[in-house]
Amino acid sequence: MQILIADDSRTNLAILTDALQKLGHSVIPAHNGQEAIQLFQEKRPDLIILDVMMEGLDGFACARKIRQLGGDEEWIPIIFLSSSTDDESIAKGIDAGGDDYLTKPFSDITLAAKIKAMQRIADMRQKLFDTTQKLYLLSSTDTLTGVYNRHQFDRSLKEILAAANRHHYITGLLFIDLDHFKNINDTFGHQVGDLLLIEVASRLKACVRSNDFIARLGGDEFAILLNEIERPEDAGNIAQKIVNTLSFDYNLDEHNIRSGASIGIACYPPSKTAEELILNADVAMYHAKATGRNNYQHFTEELNEKYKKQLNLEHALKFALERKEFFLTYQPIFDLKTRNIVGIETLLCWDHPQFGLVSPSIFIPIAEETGLIIDIGNWILRTACHQASLWPLDQIKNFKFAINISSRQLLRENFATQVMTILNDTGLSPQQLELELTETAMMTSTAGSFKEGIIKLHECGISISIDDFGTGYSSLTRLKHLPINTLKIDKSFIQDSTTNPNSAIIVNCLIALGKNLKLNVIAEGIETQKQLDFLIEKGCPQGQGFSLSRPVDKEQIEKLLKKQIYERTNSE
Repeated sequence: MQILIADDSRTNLAILTDALQKLGHSVIPAHNGQEAIQLFQEKRPDLIILDVMMEGLDGFACARKIRQLGGDEEWIPIIFLSSSTDDESIAKGIDAGGDDYLTKPFSDITLAAKIKAMQRIADMRQKLFDTTQKLYLLSSTDTLTGVYNRHQFDRSLKEILAAANRHHYITGLLFIDLDHFKNINDTFGHQVGDLLLIEVASRLKACVRSNDFIARLGGDEFAILLNEIERPEDAGNIAQKIVNTLSFDYNLDEHNIRSGASIGIACYPPSKTAEELILNADVAMYHAKATGRNNYQHFTEELNEKYKKQLNLEHALKFALERKEFFLTYQPIFDLKTRNIVGIETLLCWDHPQFGLVSPSIFIPIAEETGLIIDIGNWILRTACHQASLWPLDQIKNFKFAINISSRQLLRENFATQVMTILNDTGLSPQQLELELTETAMMTSTAGSFKEGIIKLHECGISISIDDFGTGYSSLTRLKHLPINTLKIDKSFIQDSTTNPNSAIIVNCLIALGKNLKLNVIAEGIETQKQLDFLIEKGCPQGQGFSLSRPVDKEQIEKLLKKQIYERTNSE
């Protein structure tokens, strides 16, 4: 052991030094209390022996100072050296931070025994400290990724913000949510999902400084606290670095996986409390997801107002069915050569007493995210099929009545049975019904379950169409092996087809693709005669859009259908 001795008697110091060295210990001699404190700070010995009666700073005062400097985490045994001990001296020594007394004169055996006893106590205390540290680490660390957990984040956030407030610097908070993580879990399994989280944590560490704080809040959500940044833009620079880093492919368990992240940024100040900082970062992250994912967004008051409106819409949407605020309109689908109606697409509308007509592009994503789309989708199916059963659809050859459905509905185990029950109840033929799914939904849903759901519907005689085709990232192999009946070319390509040569090429290719796969092709969003002429020239069989007919109510649809049937009957 390395032992610090403090005694203002050179004789006593020499005797004790000699005795300790014979026992095999290394000695650090100090001639007074002040020198002992200085040597303690420099050497950090394993044991300290202090003479009680020293001039200037006595042994008790010296022990108190050493305990202050060492703190609770660094406990070094202290033995007081005295020519006599009484109860009062013992009590005073313990209060000063001492652990034992050695009475002068002493034998080598007594000295050795005292040191061994202190060594045992020191070893036990160190083990206790190490165990405590391990328990603290376990309680504060995410066991999967090795970064801090939610509990430690909540605790550290308040400490970090308190320091930022005292020293007047900015702290940035990044909320990070992985894009489409659930689909990766569902497709490749939770083992691969866990490997992805581990790799993400590793990449996050490489993007930040050593004094920044990383935590996994749960699931696929991470948080980063950026200490002492000069301006909010610095947080944006780090967020962009993270977006770029997390976008690189992951090679996990022989699977090549591509992911990304949506990041929300808030800073303290201007956020005033920890709770406000968290809420603001969450709002910004929500906006990052809403603006296409794989990007970052800073919190702003304008964004906050938009978020509050979103919450109000979400709350109102929960009661929209109950309060009968939804209604349906119907847009005809035409044979582009004959201009005859060959199908109808059902469109959902929401008329709220406070917000007025709310765009489906706004409320449908909310319904999807909250799960309300299941009940809303069921209502659309039953209401639309009942209405269609009242029209003379069976008098028009190969007529298709189209209803948009969510991938959430399709993935429900009993969905096909539910659809057939509705058809039986309403009297609509399965051959007349076509269910529409977006291309993105088709590609981001679990492959096996999605295919199984489509096959069940196909076996019932129900047609399937892929909506907004061309905007997503369809695998042609997957498309080829699914029982798909119709491709609907997204309106963005149609509307640019006469002004943008690239869009014209894409439309032409999609029409050819549909024909080669023996699928029906419908062009969406036809708004001008030029677009219509272009599509007819390229051989597109069917289309819909304002140039042909706007969405209309059920009475107008009935008139259009009866007029077409009447004209066909009279021409035969």
